[in-house]
Amino acid sequence: MKSKLLRNIAFTQFTLVLCSILLGQAAFAQQRSISKLSEGWSFTKGNPQNAAVSNFDDSGWQQVRVPHDWAITGPFDPNGDGSTAKLPWKGEGWYRKDLSIEPSMTGKKIYLIFDGVMAFPKIYINGKLAGEWDYGYNSFYVDITDFVNYGGENVLAVYANTNEHGSRWYPGAGIFRKVQMLVTNPIHVDIWGTYVTTPIIKPNSAEVRVNARVLNESSSEAMVRVEHSVISPDGTEIASDTLSRKIKAKGYANIERTFILTDPSLWD
Repeated sequence: MKSKLLRNIAFTQFTLVLCSILLGQAAFAQQRSISKLSEGWSFTKGNPQNAAVSNFDDSGWQQVRVPHDWAITGPFDPNGDGSTAKLPWKGEGWYRKDLSIEPSMTGKKIYLIFDGVMAFPKIYINGKLAGEWDYGYNSFYVDITDFVNYGGENVLAVYANTNEHGSRWYPGAGIFRKVQMLVTNPIHVDIWGTYVTTPIIKPNSAEVRVNARVLNESSSEAMVRVEHSVISPDGTEIASDTLSRKIKAKGYANIERTFILTDPSLWD
């Protein structure tokens, strides 16, 4: 049975939460890297055939930076809907970008996190559908681990279609919020997996509940040890605890601890 280490950070108005896990006999931080995918995108309006495949010729497409809104620059339609700013947001569009996947990422989990795509996006990696989403405003993520070529060429293609989207205001069009690539170990804190709540607040005490959802995406069971630490605004550790859980292969565990703090620094 293996033992693993990871670290995750979350904030409340007066807490900084650290989650750590031990691997073997050595303690080290979770190897977790995230990068913005802002540059190097190609874009076209419409729906050209085979736009998702790797060898598609997009040399004639517009070069853009994400976030990008294909409609915000107009042109205005004098006869258009004033509620949606008379802008040409209805339509289809494609984005394409080369992805750098290093050989050192072999064995890692690789996710793409989209903060917002208007609308009904489909995400392709090397011509294969890796995931899709049915709404324009919510953030979502796609696990692309099984679709990438490690150390080889990789092409990300994103299709958006606003034709079936209704709106009473200007909603935007295309990849209108940032895109990030997250690389983690197979055992890691889930994306958006740390929750800090304060269910009970009194003048001289506060109950702080910390929950870390830890995934085991490896092929073997693992014993995971998580350390929660509460740090005051001046950097002093005022509470800590360590919890251990056994997580089965391809499973998860919600590791929760509740702290009672005295004289917390509250919002005014």
